[in-house]
Amino acid sequence: MIYVGTNYHPHDWPKSRWPEDIDLMKEAGFNLVRLGHLCWDSFEPSEGYYTFEWFDEVMQLFNDAGMKVVLDIATRPSPTWLHKKYPEIDLVDRNGNRLPAVHRYMEDVGNPMFQEYAFRFAEAITKRYAEHPALYAFGLCNEVGSGMPSFSTEARKRYVQWLRRKYDSIEQLNKAWASHRWSRSLNSFEDAEFPVAGALNGAPERMLDMWRFFSDEQLAYLHGLSQIVRKYAPNARESTNHWGEHPGYGFDYLKEYGNIFDLPGIGFYPGVNPEDRNALFGACFGMIHRIGELDKPIWCLEFQTGSFGAYAPPKGSLRMYAYLSLLFRAEAVCAWTWRSMLGGEEQYLFGLLDHDGRPGRKLDEYRRFAHEMEILKDVGLPYMPQPEVALAYSFESFKVSENQKGYYKTAYIEQMMQTFLAINSDNVDCNMVNLRNIEKNYKLLIVPGHCMMDEATAQSIRQFVEQGGTVVMTAYSAKVDEHNRVFDTSLPGRLSDVFGIRANAFERPIYHHSDVNEGGLQKKKMDLRREHPKIRIGNENLEITIDYYEILEPDTAEILASFTNLEMELPAITVNAYGKGKAVYVAIPAQIDLMNKLLNQFYVQLDIQKGPETPMGVTARRIGEYVMYVNTTSLEQSVTLSGSGKGLTTDRIYESSLQLAPYEVEVCQMNI
Repeated sequence: MIYVGTNYHPHDWPKSRWPEDIDLMKEAGFNLVRLGHLCWDSFEPSEGYYTFEWFDEVMQLFNDAGMKVVLDIATRPSPTWLHKKYPEIDLVDRNGNRLPAVHRYMEDVGNPMFQEYAFRFAEAITKRYAEHPALYAFGLCNEVGSGMPSFSTEARKRYVQWLRRKYDSIEQLNKAWASHRWSRSLNSFEDAEFPVAGALNGAPERMLDMWRFFSDEQLAYLHGLSQIVRKYAPNARESTNHWGEHPGYGFDYLKEYGNIFDLPGIGFYPGVNPEDRNALFGACFGMIHRIGELDKPIWCLEFQTGSFGAYAPPKGSLRMYAYLSLLFRAEAVCAWTWRSMLGGEEQYLFGLLDHDGRPGRKLDEYRRFAHEMEILKDVGLPYMPQPEVALAYSFESFKVSENQKGYYKTAYIEQMMQTFLAINSDNVDCNMVNLRNIEKNYKLLIVPGHCMMDEATAQSIRQFVEQGGTVVMTAYSAKVDEHNRVFDTSLPGRLSDVFGIRANAFERPIYHHSDVNEGGLQKKKMDLRREHPKIRIGNENLEITIDYYEILEPDTAEILASFTNLEMELPAITVNAYGKGKAVYVAIPAQIDLMNKLLNQFYVQLDIQKGPETPMGVTARRIGEYVMYVNTTSLEQSVTLSGSGKGLTTDRIYESSLQLAPYEVEVCQMNI
């Protein structure tokens, strides 16, 4: 069953409007609503004074309408009264300035006083609605991971205690942080500071530990909310649209997700321009990250309707987005938001209804999708594949590369997205894995730009290859250890023998520019290219832009592809037999064209089944005897079929091909 619905904010609208909105939702075929988010003080307007009675009526109305409710435990933003009573929960910026709570998400989630009140409220709302017949799940707050960390004195004390638990002695901490460098040794744990001052960042070792600390605090907070739900509402599911991937904050989701989240959730925001492939498939990337290795579908607790100042994506895109999410294992599509808001920070983020409360074309697209889900109820949705390909993701590697952009010129997330796009171009399913703890069996493991390599991660890769798996690792990988210190051994660190190479040296074919003034006049950023390397793989020469390549020195490895158009040919891709498996190293950061060529070789060698053949821009998956095709482009596309088929929502008969209009979808029952 697929759930289709919307986010609704009853506290924004007159009580007399509620039945009218619910009738419109029912007419549209909606069976789900998300409630309660972003309104703590509507439930608790002052300390300890709860006003749940108005919401009891809302819950009853949705129950009478036969709609299921995801009830958010709205602990962020916290109420003004809480900030005024305990200003220590306010955020403090990198300059040490306290920030008044003038925007959302301006509370320190690790602060004990904030957590005391948040958990007290969570307990109250959970107890009240635990057995309500309309309730399906509780949401563990809204977008935890967004906002910014707090650098307050109180937060620094928690950080010091975190360091004490992590490191047994100050000597171990000094060694891990290379504190002898530039006379920064610590005499006690109390000497430790957050490694930020104004716009300046401290040493990379300290920066990594700081982000680990903030990550652990957010995970602990989510775990606390989860425990409250499990204690007081054991029959309810729990989910959340957290933002672990937030570029400025975030947390290490894969580290603890199996212990916290019963039902993976996300806010699905591909943007209003489907032509932006990184944004479009970045939303799908987030879904696969949230699922991890769970054998569970994902709930899109928020789903694009419009944007800030944009009424909607192009006509047909919203329905297309909904079908695309189904191919990446969605079970629920919940529009953000029902009605465009009249005030507040999102007053021009457009919903399904206009500001005057009247439906527009967007509701028509959601209505069509909802009614089609009834037609497709026997297809076998939600789609739940068993992938043979694993894609490794590392929060820590992301933070390492972001902090050291002078070296990691290709962003870690860009390598991840280029690899994900290459996988999706062949309509292949993958799982996102935490390399320290791979839970399932895979034939192929892809590790793009995994710059931090601790012992547990290295051992996991080594064991995967020893037991017969094939691993593909790309440039910038295994450069630093768990303390963010560069290895003093042959690279890739801890895995040089597995890959059978040494990869310490590198070249930049383009002019290198650093923001750091290296002891003289400020360097100019110039548009120069010193070399024009190409890659020969098999009998094909790939002309792709190469801004960085590593000098690979094969030991036991064989050369699979070479750099040409240089003074001498150099290895571009190597493959090494190790144990029962193979270890492949790519000397440049992941690029879609190269990764596509390389992965296709190993799909054949490893007998990995690719998805349906489609033209570029059409995503498809086989679901039993059915194939779902989604045209993500603004162009008409022609898809070649392997047999005859019938469109389930169109009743069209297809013999050898089908035409897809821009942003159109088709679900074919094949070989009729």
